Amino acid sequence: MIRGTVLVACALLLAASATSAGGLQPLLLEEVLPNGLRVVVAPQPASPAVTVDVWVQVGSRDETDELNGAAHFVEHMLFKGTRRRPVGQAAREVEGLGGRINASTGYDYTHYYAVAPAGAWERVLEVQADVLTDPLFDPQEVEREREVVLQELSLIYDTPSRYAFFKLFGTAFTVHPYRRPVGGSPEAVRRMSRAQLVEFYRSHYGPARATVVVAGGMPARPVLERARALFGRWRREVRRRERAPREPVWEGVRRAVEVRDVQVTTVAVGWLGPGVDDPDHYAVDVLVYALGQGRSGRWVRELRDRRRVVQAVSVGYPTLKDPSLVYVVATTTDADETRAESAVLEEVRRLRREGVTEEELERAKVLLESDVRREQHTSRGLAASLGFAATVADLDYHRTYLDNVRRVTREEVLEVARRYLDPDRYAVVAIRPRRSP
Repeated sequence: MIRGTVLVACALLLAASATSAGGLQPLLLEEVLPNGLRVVVAPQPASPAVTVDVWVQVGSRDETDELNGAAHFVEHMLFKGTRRRPVGQAAREVEGLGGRINASTGYDYTHYYAVAPAGAWERVLEVQADVLTDPLFDPQEVEREREVVLQELSLIYDTPSRYAFFKLFGTAFTVHPYRRPVGGSPEAVRRMSRAQLVEFYRSHYGPARATVVVAGGMPARPVLERARALFGRWRREVRRRERAPREPVWEGVRRAVEVRDVQVTTVAVGWLGPGVDDPDHYAVDVLVYALGQGRSGRWVRELRDRRRVVQAVSVGYPTLKDPSLVYVVATTTDADETRAESAVLEEVRRLRREGVTEEELERAKVLLESDVRREQHTSRGLAASLGFAATVADLDYHRTYLDNVRRVTREEVLEVARRYLDPDRYAVVAIRPRRSP
């Protein structure tokens, strides 16, 4: 049974967005077909695997409040049968070849990936083309899958750190569509009709908004020719993506508190950062690694290990098309968020005064580049990087990411800390334990 996965962890989003050349750039074949679909082929001659990853320029940002969750719901439905393949056949076919197939929804995109032995590339490409271009949306399967989607949303709600992430975005953004959770709201998912799902698919799924990436140990030219044949027949005019409204300037603190049956307090603090097109985001990536990656990250050392004000802490910055959030999520045994929030703000003020040390800067760059290179050595990681770049930025972003990271200076890190991390303007979400009577 296929289960759609909602990308929520910064590490996953960063891996997808950051994987770059950095001296490991493979030969790429790129072609835009007459119908507008982009095909990118990245051979890795030594790889025993192949990944076929289809990226579509549609995510929760393209929904309305009424249809919040439609992108994720449609992602599920594309595995629920085509005219050629009954329910479950696509997964069985790929698994019979020794592979796996799955999908993921984000704020800016949805993508469908299949990983299999390299020699199976043609069959996998055929399955992906069928799944993407000819879903049935069988009424009975819609109702079955509605329950699966609702179960996934329940799991997010029951995981305070994941729920706090989406709640933070919903608190920080008031007009921009990033305020809507990627998985959707349970109320909207319950009300959504089959007709609305079909219309959402037809409005956003078309060749002009899709990129097919094939990476791994397969022959490049035959792959490109087969992709032309399979996807070149896809014909559908789709709606142009509307420009999202700009979030108003924040005034003061945006706060949301929930009291629930939990054992510890979860607190999430976020600041509005840059989008993918803003050069500042390279310095923000380095800053996030300096603060929160590994046991030697500054905020891990200070907040968890030295001051022991929190039990766990993570720092993130998901790279998105429009301005995203720089955030910290922490858990504490305190009855509320007061002490943890104050400690975070103290660290922010210190950061804005002193910046990071040269040692912290270099450590962050080394860790970031190591993560990028490690991802790129897999066909799935390379395909994800290329697909993300083509969908949210452009392929030059993939090619130049590490070079731009290497050029980041201490002064630039200090500058972005002062520009974005304002101790007087931030969003905060707290999930507190219910107090005994």
